[in-house]
Amino acid sequence: MTLFDPKSAKYLGPLAQLEERLSPSEQISLQAAEAALGEIADGVVVTDPKGIVLYANPLVSEMTGDLVGLLPGQPVNEGLPLYDTAGVLLPLIVPDVPAHEIPSTREINACIQRPEDTRPPVEVTVQVMALWDAGTLKNYVLVLRDTSAARRISTRLSWQTSHDALTRLPNRQYFEGELQKLLSHCIDKRQHHVLLYLDVYQFKVINDTLGFVAGDQLLVQLVALLQRDLSSVDLFARVGSDEFAILLRDCTLEEGGRVVAHLRESVQDFNFLWQGSDNRVAVSIGVVGVDHFTPNASQLLATANDACCSAREQGRNRVKLFGDSRKALEKRRETTWVAEIHAALREDRLILYRQPVVSLKGERQVHHFEILVRMRGRDGGVISPGLFLPAAERYGLIEEVDRWVIRRVFLYMAQEQRSGIAGASYAINISGISLGDETFADFVLQELTEAGVTPSRVQFEITETSAINNLERALIFIHKLRAAGCSFALDDFGRGVSSLAYLRQLPVDYLKIDGSFVRNMLEDEIDSAMVSTIDHLAKRMGISTIAEYVESPELMEKLCQMGVDYAQGFGIAAATGLPEIGDFQGL
Repeated sequence: MTLFDPKSAKYLGPLAQLEERLSPSEQISLQAAEAALGEIADGVVVTDPKGIVLYANPLVSEMTGDLVGLLPGQPVNEGLPLYDTAGVLLPLIVPDVPAHEIPSTREINACIQRPEDTRPPVEVTVQVMALWDAGTLKNYVLVLRDTSAARRISTRLSWQTSHDALTRLPNRQYFEGELQKLLSHCIDKRQHHVLLYLDVYQFKVINDTLGFVAGDQLLVQLVALLQRDLSSVDLFARVGSDEFAILLRDCTLEEGGRVVAHLRESVQDFNFLWQGSDNRVAVSIGVVGVDHFTPNASQLLATANDACCSAREQGRNRVKLFGDSRKALEKRRETTWVAEIHAALREDRLILYRQPVVSLKGERQVHHFEILVRMRGRDGGVISPGLFLPAAERYGLIEEVDRWVIRRVFLYMAQEQRSGIAGASYAINISGISLGDETFADFVLQELTEAGVTPSRVQFEITETSAINNLERALIFIHKLRAAGCSFALDDFGRGVSSLAYLRQLPVDYLKIDGSFVRNMLEDEIDSAMVSTIDHLAKRMGISTIAEYVESPELMEKLCQMGVDYAQGFGIAAATGLPEIGDFQGL
């Protein structure tokens, strides 16, 4: 007797015709095989050599939307109509084909049009297998796999890796790749292109005063405004939180100047209205010529960014043209941010803020605070970390900033303990450079001991990128501090491609789900699925989860229903300065 083997997907005889001729024991085996066919995740159809249906499992009925399904004796071409992308009917089995022309296996990509159904067609791949016995064709076996969801997810994930979810523009990675392609073909001296680098002037003011939702809406409206002045061949991308790049292809500097003038005029006339508030918007624009002498894409973007910074320093809606600006870039940064960071450390102008992380269970109380660092400018204004921390990392000052933060936080926590205040727990961010310093763990332990802070009140946040890039040092640091009683969180989880591969190696207590997935999960089913998947994975590994960028009660409620443990974001509370306890002098 021959039966269907679900593991190999080979059908060895029509079930309905066999059962009457089998013994009771054989019938039991046959029924088991049929049960297996009913449970597998693909549709299975068995026909005779003429394409007449002998058997179809229940999943075929679900795919076709026909409750009756394919019945024995029905031609498969009629009962299972498949169409290509152009709507042309695809015959599954062509009878009376010469034996030597029948392939043993072929695969078809097709769609099933479900009758009286407003939903999109079901996309399937169909494997058609011809089964022979002693040179005679006995049966066809068709295996149908629903690829609709898989294709949508694959396409969406591919899109997400190259685009910004908010503005739907290409992201920095995609832009750099396209810019590098253009540079590699830019060998003709007559070829000219122009690169623009834009940033929204004082964008953080909108975020700080009106909230991140308003900031997002501003960027969406501004992108739509700027796109009107660009041609279809220009490449427009979001390369930072409030930074954009535009590649004007086949464009001279003179022609680019006219485009920039239009862009600036459009922004000058633009008012951003939000909940009764009228806000004027400005941009800073850096302009760089692109020709066959231009260096690689990353250097070119750095030069354009520097031109943009120079424009911003001159005021609102300013434009700065840079040609060969690498030396100017180094000089300006060395004499501005490097000197400014040194001065801030020397004059004690760094400021500590904190933002609460709340539990999503029970009364949703504060579980701990994340420590954030700002700089007070010489004019008394507060400088965003996005302006000076990248320079601190680039020029080797970030470790000094990390050490200042750790000393200051531990002193504050010690002051809380001495004042009899119920001390909160604090999470401190550690840079990749500090993580790679073999002396850093001992420094932290010494400061912790000298301050007399309870280690269980201290949590350290490291990004998955920095942990992976310094894996050996990161493991040493984590093990030493965890042994002392501190806990660890892996920040921005899900952003990197190596997240899952390295997670098992990193003994962390918390996963902070990257905010790019969280903030849009109410509108985006893929983002929602990512958050749910990360949370499920963490739970299986005994790790608690923290959702970032929680900006509304509805979002918090959704996260609570998913089972996420903690949440943090503007919708809960903005970052504020550390409450005053007393003077730090003499501690």
